[in-house]
Amino acid sequence: APEQLDMQADICRNIIKWCKEEKRNFLRQRVEAKLAFILYEQEKYGDALTLVDDLLVELKKLDDKQLLVETHLVESKIHHGLRGMAKAKAALTASRTCANAIYVAPTLQATIDSMSGTLHCEEGDYNTAHSYFLEAFEQLDQMDDRDRAVKALKYMMLCRILDSLTKALKLSAAGGVGVKSDRSEVDLSGMISGKQGVKYAGKDIEAMSAIAAAASRRSLKEFESVIEQYTEQLQEDVLIKHHLGILSEQLLESNLIRIIEPYSCVEISHVAALIEMPQPVVEKKLSQMILDGKFQGILDQGKGQLIVYEEGEKDAVVEKGLQVISNMDNVVSSLFDRSRALRTMMV
Repeated sequence: APEQLDMQADICRNIIKWCKEEKRNFLRQRVEAKLAFILYEQEKYGDALTLVDDLLVELKKLDDKQLLVETHLVESKIHHGLRGMAKAKAALTASRTCANAIYVAPTLQATIDSMSGTLHCEEGDYNTAHSYFLEAFEQLDQMDDRDRAVKALKYMMLCRILDSLTKALKLSAAGGVGVKSDRSEVDLSGMISGKQGVKYAGKDIEAMSAIAAAASRRSLKEFESVIEQYTEQLQEDVLIKHHLGILSEQLLESNLIRIIEPYSCVEISHVAALIEMPQPVVEKKLSQMILDGKFQGILDQGKGQLIVYEEGEKDAVVEKGLQVISNMDNVVSSLFDRSRALRTMMV
């Protein structure tokens, strides 16, 4: 609860103050690392990052490997919360490097594997992410840490859903849409084994199974109703919330393209009725898709119609002409640089 986190943060600050007065540096560093994690949980990423940066400078001088592993891991989580994937990956690599030099407890190793899976999932490498989450899940399962094991299992299911949809709809990790797909449904059978399903049965697994069922039928309405029904299980986790948002956009785009594909001119109200969504939302999405180049067309707002153009073949002559001009520009620039260098030498 937020109140408990506030209380823990206050306790940590009091202990840090006492440690500074008594010059207990090792204890202070350990408590500062804990405080940084609490600030991350409170989503106070700026304060947490400032604390971590100062702490890492001290720890690198002391070469405290154990605390370096934990602190770099918290740093990675903070950068992930700030959507800085490159820095999050660098911090995680530093954590793994330190972890290779010492014995790491299974709980901490599971956290490192889970963070690795998270970053691979963000990059769109769902198979690698699934393997990392599986490693984390197996370790947590052996330790009977039910809460964290359920979380890892949810992430495994999320990776399976995203991977299957990527292959079926030909979607990119950034949300690009493949216009046509031969598969009408997505194969999501066998996401988790029967043993896992029985042992960890509950609302969390039900929620992910319902999302998988809606995704397999490509039903946007069912997908949104599931998110509304299982808000606590699906919207409180940063990773799941982010990817379900992308998934919702992808399903909407895919369904709109399937509806408008047979038409050269169609009323927007008809498209909205077929997809069972408000007309302003559909109109806004169609205009966005036209601007993004997902299909060729214009919106006739006076008549309330969408006019779809056939995709014409690209003019190879124009493209080659532009390429020749670009090459000529490079040649002229190079000659200019050489002449300037010669002039400088003569002077």
